[in-house]
Amino acid sequence: MDALQGGRAIVELRPRYNRIEESDKPLTSEGFTYRAIFGWASAPWQDLRLTAELINTGHIGPKKYNDDGALIRTSPYPLLPDPDSTDVNRAFIDYTGIASTRLRAGRQLVRMDNQRWVSDNDFRNTPQLFDGVAGTNTSIANVELHASYYWRQRTTNGTSAPLNLTLLHAAWNPAPEHALGAYAYFHDQAVNGAFTGFADNSYRVTGVRAEGAFRGVVPFDVVYTAEAAAQRPYSGGDSRIDANYWRLGGGASADAWTIRYDYEVKGSNDGVYGLQMPLTDFYGFNGWTLHFFNTPPRGLRDQWLTGRFRAGAFTLYGETHRFKSDFGSLDYGKEDDVGLTWQAMDGLALRLQHARYRPGTAQPPQPRITKTWATLTYTY
Repeated sequence: MDALQGGRAIVELRPRYNRIEESDKPLTSEGFTYRAIFGWASAPWQDLRLTAELINTGHIGPKKYNDDGALIRTSPYPLLPDPDSTDVNRAFIDYTGIASTRLRAGRQLVRMDNQRWVSDNDFRNTPQLFDGVAGTNTSIANVELHASYYWRQRTTNGTSAPLNLTLLHAAWNPAPEHALGAYAYFHDQAVNGAFTGFADNSYRVTGVRAEGAFRGVVPFDVVYTAEAAAQRPYSGGDSRIDANYWRLGGGASADAWTIRYDYEVKGSNDGVYGLQMPLTDFYGFNGWTLHFFNTPPRGLRDQWLTGRFRAGAFTLYGETHRFKSDFGSLDYGKEDDVGLTWQAMDGLALRLQHARYRPGTAQPPQPRITKTWATLTYTY
């Protein structure tokens, strides 16, 4: 009881205004949605700590949008995939009784590296969570080892789906501000959100990643990212799942500003399969309109510029993308995203965002997409 009473409350309130226009839909999706999370994290008790949360997502006022992916072809509204739901959110126990080790069991969010392969996809009202067990060890200096297994996924639609997901990850800091990582992820789930037309989309991916910043040479940080991975079939996955991934990027960064260029390739197996990332942070990559949440069979090459500028409580952020297919170099168009965040006070922020995708010359023709959001977030 002392541990429970000595814990801390968890509160998050996040109302959002949404507006989505797509040229292949006759109506505009528009409306207010929200999420509310309430929970409690206990104080430690005999090296154990409990965290438990409830989540409610819904809408405010008229519902002039489609939130059901099954109706994406028939609804006159563009898809806004934030359905109403009430559920247990995070619910797990941490154990730290072993030196330099943390064990976690229960429903938890998972963010591996930069969340390119596994994420909670937190932009959606209902975060993607996983039921399972995880262990992290830091007993070796400057090294972190991670292993986990998950048997159930709570999707961003608020539904549960069985899976067998094993994550193995090792990270090493050879010097301050520099990190090297290696990973192997095994995703056994025939229907996993990748729309490939295959009966079984189970895959394994192995890769390496380097990221860091050089400081002190010039008045700003010189930052870099490099990553390469291979995706292959796993546990009955279709034999056509055979594609590679790589990313190179770099730029300059300071406390008040950042500018960088990145080039990412989600490869293709001769035009029959494009590398898929069904557990990724969709919002964080390939543009905010989410037009490429499913990689085309010809793969995707994305080159983009990122800019960030902060002045007092305001931060201006922007991205501009140019897309091509990996196989055949088809023109998939461009996207421009811009956002302004006002940190009104500790724990309270208002963010305005606008994203615009314009298709290229690739066939079949793609829709023009424009999305606008205004999000108020309060956390305690």
